[in-house]
Amino acid sequence: MNYYRLILLLLILPYSNLFAQTYDGFSNEEIQSVFKQWNLDNWDDGGEISRYIYLNMPEFWTHSIISREGNIKSLNEDYRKEVEEFIVSSELGEITLHDYVKTSEKVDGMLILQGDQIVYEAYPRMFPDDRHLYWSVSKVFASTLIAILEDRKQLDVTKPIEHYLPELKGSGWENVPVIDILDMASGIDCREWVDGAFENPETCYYQFEAALGFLKRTEKTADNAFEHIKTLSSAKTSGKIFEYSSVNTFVLSCLVERITGLSYAENIEREIWRKIGAESDAFITQTNGTSISHAGINSTLRDLARFGYMFLTDGRSGDNTFVSNEYFDKIQKQGRPHLVTAYGSENYTLDKEVVHHNTYQWDKIMKDGDFYKGGFSGQGLYISPSLNLVIAFFGTADDNGVSNELSHISRQISKSGLFD
Repeated sequence: MNYYRLILLLLILPYSNLFAQTYDGFSNEEIQSVFKQWNLDNWDDGGEISRYIYLNMPEFWTHSIISREGNIKSLNEDYRKEVEEFIVSSELGEITLHDYVKTSEKVDGMLILQGDQIVYEAYPRMFPDDRHLYWSVSKVFASTLIAILEDRKQLDVTKPIEHYLPELKGSGWENVPVIDILDMASGIDCREWVDGAFENPETCYYQFEAALGFLKRTEKTADNAFEHIKTLSSAKTSGKIFEYSSVNTFVLSCLVERITGLSYAENIEREIWRKIGAESDAFITQTNGTSISHAGINSTLRDLARFGYMFLTDGRSGDNTFVSNEYFDKIQKQGRPHLVTAYGSENYTLDKEVVHHNTYQWDKIMKDGDFYKGGFSGQGLYISPSLNLVIAFFGTADDNGVSNELSHISRQISKSGLFD
């Protein structure tokens, strides 16, 4: 354990639920074992190899720094016993939140924020200063940047994507409005959650990830992801059905770069990271100068919560706000429920509650206005504006690839009455 981490733990332990002191990190022997075993086929399968990689991405991929700036946003510790003792329903049965986070091998860290007060915080399988991979929670940074450009009248999401990226004319992207890409309703023939998408080199999605360096390249792999994107065809008319695919997020990040003339990482730094009062620099994984916008952001858990705070009333009214009332209203009220209905809303739930709609890369917006973005292997950001509540968590799937249930537990917490 280095000196900085020791000091940080000493500062946190008097206030926290003391989970941080039980985590000792990885021994040198364990680290060497990870490097002997890992490869592009198994690095995200789950278990301890994946956990080490998620906590130490720069040791495996190149990355771009996203620098913090200015004063750190204070998050005051006000740990509440009734929160950690709240009984949750989970794969472990009826159990306190405290015990679930401690016992589940699939939870790396969890933080609950009400306003700017931390009411619960635990680091059972990571250090507080570790910068953990977000996976798909990264996606809402792309949509937030799009919303910022909208607010400045630099972008009209009703226009077809080729208006801004003419290279996509003649491809399956032609005539697809930007809003349909934002809402995962582009109709593009490159679905992510189909059999073999991540294993079969013949699938479109495999080749997308291979072009970005997250899967093994083959002789069919394009020189870069944008070249691959240009070859895609349409499977159906856009705007009809929610079909999750990270290729949509990649196109959005290309759009941001084209309009601003800046790299994707620089856009995040200037427009978001410098404004949240971050305590640490973040970074984004990249390959040959191309940011992995759909899954590559890494930061501390507290800084993810600070990003979430910007969607609360106080965050939206501050001097550094980048979440306009218009953007907030689009998330809560202007989604298109028919997209989820066409997908099969009975199978698209949060703690068995049917999702009202998805939009702007946020996975699940509920009828009461709460919204959620999840990430592979158990990452998540849950926001309840009416309760002034942010729940952020990091995880690693177990050896069988099964992730934690904190997304559903977050919904239970928001409906518990503890924060009314």
